[in-house]
Amino acid sequence: MDQNTLLKVEDLKTCFFTDSGIVASVDGVSFSVNRGETVAIVGESGCGKSVTSLSIMGLLGSSGKIVNGSIRFEGNDLLKLSKKEMRTIRGNNIAMIFQEPLTSLNPVFTVGYQIRETILIHEKISKDAAKQRVIELLKQVGIPHSERIYHSFPHSLSGGMRQRVMIAMAIACRPKLIIADEPTTALDVTIQAQILEILKSLKELNDTTILLITHDLGVVAEVADRVMVMYAGQLVEQSDVFSLFSAPKHPYTLGLLNSTPKIHRLSEQLESIEGSVPNPLQMPVGCRFHPRCPSAMDLCRQSPPPAISMSEREEVKCWLYAETKEAAGG
Repeated sequence: MDQNTLLKVEDLKTCFFTDSGIVASVDGVSFSVNRGETVAIVGESGCGKSVTSLSIMGLLGSSGKIVNGSIRFEGNDLLKLSKKEMRTIRGNNIAMIFQEPLTSLNPVFTVGYQIRETILIHEKISKDAAKQRVIELLKQVGIPHSERIYHSFPHSLSGGMRQRVMIAMAIACRPKLIIADEPTTALDVTIQAQILEILKSLKELNDTTILLITHDLGVVAEVADRVMVMYAGQLVEQSDVFSLFSAPKHPYTLGLLNSTPKIHRLSEQLESIEGSVPNPLQMPVGCRFHPRCPSAMDLCRQSPPPAISMSEREEVKCWLYAETKEAAGG
């Protein structure tokens, strides 16, 4: 691995073993995240975004299993670590902000106690020193009256406050990588903006690397350096954020952008992507997007497209570009 590469995922396949059959929620996903970057994974609900993040964290549960691939963090394959070794990395080197803090925080303990315990598990410091750090962390994420909030229970806080608590818990041990899974879901627009500003300031202050999981392209435009577009368990496009918004390559990416409201075109009717996400137990043959794609060809219905490098930072899985590259002699 390049020294600048913090996380490298190669050919990841994660399956869930259900009564109805085996579901490959993540199928052949490969990407890397460099130190200090904010990389976003975007796509519709059920595309495999969150399962990718849970695979990295080792939190799939009893029914989920990684059946192929590697996940390297600072050169070490996380899939080869024991549960004890993974617990040492989780929270200490890699932390996660979950999309629903009320279900992630323990309702019977105060928020201060829960963040303090996170610190005490990974560091040998006194309880008083840990408490003082928690109070400073709460201030850092914009929580007023932090000493009072330290003694509060999760249910007594607003959604925005609880999300701030989750961020404070995530950064408690100064992790190198934060995975933020839909961190602004169910929050109003004003609070969303505040949460995004906190994440951006923490990245600059601590040089933290962020892997952002979201379906909101507005959030992507606000904070991401690079974007990975996911569809039906596979990455269909990877690009820097400016190229993605100015010149999207994959028809699915174009559909997502066209279905997003734009402030200068509020009077226009939004476009929609025809059809629906395929049943994970019955994935289409060939390109998985072809039943919904306005540009689908016979080849798309027969064979899955390869990953085609369009430039040093752009990659797309689409037969349209395979033909273009071939015609150009690439």
